[in-house]
Amino acid sequence: MARKTPTIVAVALNPSWDRTIEVPDLEIGRHVRGRLLSVHAAGKAVNVARLLASLGTPAILTGFVGDGDRDRFAASFAKTGVRVEMFEVADAVTRENVTLVDPARSVDTHIRDAGFPLSGDDLERLRKKLHILAAKGAYVLFTGSLAPGMDAEAFADLLRVCSEKGARVAVDTSGPGLEAVGRVADLWLVKPNRAELAEIAGRPVDSDDAVRAAAQALRDSVDEVVVTLGADGAMLFARAGAWRARSHLDPEAVINTVGAGDAFLAGYVHRHAAGAKPDECLRHGVACGTAATLQLAAGRINPHDVTTVLEKVEVTPLA
Repeated sequence: MARKTPTIVAVALNPSWDRTIEVPDLEIGRHVRGRLLSVHAAGKAVNVARLLASLGTPAILTGFVGDGDRDRFAASFAKTGVRVEMFEVADAVTRENVTLVDPARSVDTHIRDAGFPLSGDDLERLRKKLHILAAKGAYVLFTGSLAPGMDAEAFADLLRVCSEKGARVAVDTSGPGLEAVGRVADLWLVKPNRAELAEIAGRPVDSDDAVRAAAQALRDSVDEVVVTLGADGAMLFARAGAWRARSHLDPEAVINTVGAGDAFLAGYVHRHAAGAKPDECLRHGVACGTAATLQLAAGRINPHDVTTVLEKVEVTPLA
């Protein structure tokens, strides 16, 4: 009998529309002509849900969008394995990030909007939603930035709702969101990069030994800690052991590293939900993260690239 895929929920507290415009010979302060390249729903949780679907694993996307944007978000996921169950916030506008691509100078300029704040009533709506979705054995992925003004305790409250229901809760965020990690027991996964791990630890983690020590310190409240290290791969610290994975890909093949961390998380969860062992989840996560760097568009992968890269991922146990 085929294994039933558990419920996987990606929570977007601060999603966006990402608009990319090509502007040759861009000069600030002048009227210039541009060409719209793309507009798409984005944000880390949005990317992870889309990536899971591209790997063949269905997901639910919930969280908040601006007034009138729910149907537009849902339309962007038509004919995918993502079910959109977002809340609209009255009189709010979904943030829009703009990337200006100057092909003449091979330079990109990224303009990031802050987003809109959430009221106590908004968070209570999401709290009730998560209480329904976060069944025992489900995966709930909190990934991306918090909404403006949202503090660590408000975020920790959402994490507790899910962990207390028996869901596997994953956290991939920064800033105030990282403060919540130490306030909640029984998290399944935390995925910081080196800088974020240093933020949690309150000290630099410039060496492998420092990474190991800081990650192991989290293991009292977190089952699995994955530290992504960019071109140096990733380390996994779990109850079953510890491993390091590296992809032996030619650096010249890399096109774009934006969204590679989202692809890593999607690949890791995809294999974990299928019942794979931790080291195999790590291998697949690194393969998906690496495959994402081969795409011009952020947060996208070609499944064929994943298969090819898997053969070049080396996983070794850590003593």
